[in-house]
Amino acid sequence: MKTIVLLMFAVTATAGCGAKPTASEVCAKLVTVGVAQGCKQNVPTAMNARAKEEYVFDLVAPKGKTGHVLAFEKAEDYDATVKAYEAMAMLAGSHRYGSAKAQIFVQLNSEASLDTGKKARAVVDEL
Repeated sequence: MKTIVLLMFAVTATAGCGAKPTASEVCAKLVTVGVAQGCKQNVPTAMNARAKEEYVFDLVAPKGKTGHVLAFEKAEDYDATVKAYEAMAMLAGSHRYGSAKAQIFVQLNSEASLDTGKKARAVVDEL
């Protein structure tokens, strides 16, 4: 019994090492830095369909505007989504922040302030 408990502890303790962040975790960080509120899981569709996980949120400011966090399982899915957003930059706006290493992509409504964008970028850059 002791061996099983120790083995379970060892597996649990090492499970987080090198693990990619989830969209939920990144959304929670955006809440902490004052960018987001009301994170909710969403089903990825349309341009986000290749994401493994999507969380949508309301921006703290401006009120009534939103953003989302996408997490990817495969690098090619991340890359394809980033390219799609680049191609649609006129519609998607300039607040697009990604980490190829963590395979996380964050997009904010184009009406978000530069300060809000800097906070979101800092969260993504730390991944």
